Amino acid sequence: MILKAAQLTILVKDQEEAKQFYTERLGFVVISDMEFGPGSRYLAVAPRESNETLFELVKADTPDQRALIGKQSANQVLIMFETDDIEGDYFEMKERGVVLHGEPTLVPGGKGVGFEDLYGNQFDLFQAE
Repeated sequence: MILKAAQLTILVKDQEEAKQFYTERLGFVVISDMEFGPGSRYLAVAPRESNETLFELVKADTPDQRALIGKQSANQVLIMFETDDIEGDYFEMKERGVVLHGEPTLVPGGKGVGFEDLYGNQFDLFQAE
């Protein structure tokens, strides 16, 4: 059996606000944006259309869900994104106003730099050696 991650869920305060951040600041594309009825919207984005893993941006509706916004991974890295041009992507993200945690530095296996989304979710950008 071969399994692969098809979709990850990120809880957000506002889907439209999150959509704008992920598309305009991170350069993601909208894969799906559908209404399933009142208050039920499926919004999925990805770094590019051919990406195998989608990121569903889910509006947090309950107090428990709202408490998890920005803390889904207990303030650790939620997702690591791999790139083949960390310097170029770093400067592009910086130009677009993404909060970055320093500059790309040597890490085990390559170079990396942390960044966060508009709700404080922690991500890493990584380029293998």
